[in-house]
Amino acid sequence: MILNLDVLTDVQKPITLRSWAVALIVLTLFSLAISIEACLRISNELGGFPIPSHFYFTTISPRFLTAFFPTLLVAGLLIIWQSTDRSYRELQPYVVLSRGNATAAEGLLTNYVSSLEHVWGDYQRDEISTLFNPAILRDDTIPRTVKGISIQSTKAIGLAPDVAELNAFLAAAGFAEAAVFHNLSDPPFIFGSWSLAEFLFPPDSVLNGTLSVNTTAIKSTANCEAPQTFALTTPGTSNFTIDASNSAGCSGSVTFDPEATSTSTQYGATAIANCGSDDVQYQPVMFWFFHRQDDGTPQGASVFCNPTIETFNVIAEVDLNNGLPIGVTAVDEATTPNNVTGDPLNGQAFNSLKFRPSNDTFVQARAISIGASVSGAIFRFASQSPNGLQLVFDDPTGFLAITTQVFTQHLSLSAKSIYFVNASSNVVASMTCLATRLLIERVFSYLTAGAIPAHILAGALTLIGFSALLLHLVHLRQRRRFFLAASPGSIAHTLSLAAHAQFAHRLYPYDDDDEILRKLAGMRFGLDPRTGAIVADSDGNGEKVVTPMELETGMYGADSSPGTTVVGKDVEEGGAYKFAFGVENESRLPSEQGSTKQLLLPYREDVSWSTYLNGSQRASGQFGVNLETRLPGQERTTQLLPYPGDGANPLERHPPTTEFLPYLGDLSSPGRPHVDLTLFLLSAFCPIPEISSIREDLLLPLAG
Repeated sequence: MILNLDVLTDVQKPITLRSWAVALIVLTLFSLAISIEACLRISNELGGFPIPSHFYFTTISPRFLTAFFPTLLVAGLLIIWQSTDRSYRELQPYVVLSRGNATAAEGLLTNYVSSLEHVWGDYQRDEISTLFNPAILRDDTIPRTVKGISIQSTKAIGLAPDVAELNAFLAAAGFAEAAVFHNLSDPPFIFGSWSLAEFLFPPDSVLNGTLSVNTTAIKSTANCEAPQTFALTTPGTSNFTIDASNSAGCSGSVTFDPEATSTSTQYGATAIANCGSDDVQYQPVMFWFFHRQDDGTPQGASVFCNPTIETFNVIAEVDLNNGLPIGVTAVDEATTPNNVTGDPLNGQAFNSLKFRPSNDTFVQARAISIGASVSGAIFRFASQSPNGLQLVFDDPTGFLAITTQVFTQHLSLSAKSIYFVNASSNVVASMTCLATRLLIERVFSYLTAGAIPAHILAGALTLIGFSALLLHLVHLRQRRRFFLAASPGSIAHTLSLAAHAQFAHRLYPYDDDDEILRKLAGMRFGLDPRTGAIVADSDGNGEKVVTPMELETGMYGADSSPGTTVVGKDVEEGGAYKFAFGVENESRLPSEQGSTKQLLLPYREDVSWSTYLNGSQRASGQFGVNLETRLPGQERTTQLLPYPGDGANPLERHPPTTEFLPYLGDLSSPGRPHVDLTLFLLSAFCPIPEISSIREDLLLPLAG
């Protein structure tokens, strides 16, 4: 049975040539193009796609997976395209032959499957494309902000109830002194002059991010300045006196014994009683410092400071790695009622150095230690100056910057403990972390517009999809020009196509390509549209070439009689004419003028032609009746009468128009004209194997 390749079963047809497979490939390409555009948009909006912080494949790098899966996807598409390309190239010789008039080099000798040029081109495309596939995706650590996080604040502005015990001031002074000795940074919730209300960090916070919190803060300002006037009095007695005043007219005086210490250095702090509040703990302070030069000359210095506080609503940015603030931005003043900006402090700031007298000896000791620790930290800082302590004393403002830095830290640490009380509330925060994200990689690093490569890639996939669809439709139309009974590729299938070719006897197994080309030079080849066999359209001299199969079946050429036919003739028997049927084969070589007929089955008188036609009709053939007549002394006349298919007499359904019609009613009349009725096939090619193979065991029961 001869079939078109597109009606073969799915087992026989290559999977990549099936319409559903092509549709799936095209839809996959379109889906990838759409996905790239969608992923690009999401990647731009969200800063990439999240990757789990705890990677489950401990032995596999995420970078390997981001490179492996795109390569695997492209490799799968590449395998499909290679298979499709191979199927197309396997069928290309048949496409060329189906057009006819093909030379041996074009249709028989060209190897479309393993041509070196094709293999090298495929290799180059595959290797280059696979090389760039891993660059489609990449994992990178980029800042990512999560907004709207609710966290718990544990403090609110308020005066601590234990402020009179001075523990908070002593701890702050001790940290300030330790910070100078050990070069320590500010502790948590302290950023320069800012003291932040404490809060709890999110439980799932990361170590490589920052947290921005809307909270409240106290800003402590030291307001330090160099003295306007300064005098070190060295009377004949053992005590020295430092007298100094600032720009506001506030003056301070301190008397000390320079020989009281073994280091010949002294320092301290005193409250300025004649400037501002009458309460010593809110008064400005004066830091004083004394030392002897190398030649023994006494030298002193002083700095005035007037601390103040302000309350603000702020946005504090905290490093989640160590919990330390890295930035504070004031939003507006805090207006929530409290006893710091309200009664009893009314916004006054503790100077954090001098305090009210106390009968508690521990409190008295703490008060002395606080003043000594802070002023000692300032003097220690100056002595650690790269230029030396002497240059600090020689500079009129040498102690100003040092005092401001150390005293501000002491004030901020004190404020964190004395100006906040326990209070729970929820505040809004946003977390920015260095998250590992999956990004759509730029194809070329020199392209600054990151979206352009993604658009190009999506467009390329779309173009490839349309090209694949168009290629399939074009090739599908080309495949309809020829017929294959089995999928190509096997030796048996190749032999079946050329076994009956007349030119096959010219070739030998030991012929190489050049020898085959020489032997077939000048010949033109094609495919028989009815059998699918390879035929030679011309032998090089313009003569039509007929294959042995065509000689056997008589199916070659429109000018040949149908090869195997059931014929009916009137035969004379005992002076009477009877009508009988038989099977006859007719063929003609191109070099012969007439045709050769061979009676394959004898005529049978016991079968009527209408019965045989009805039986043949049941065999699913498309038949008709050929009425052949010849009057005495005239040429033969042929008329086609289509067979009705319902058992009726075709002569009655389609009466002849010739003048011998009256003789058809009486076939036994002597001297009647010659009348032949021939049953023949109207189909373009023979679909009934019983007739084409001339099997008597099938024809006789059919005729009976």
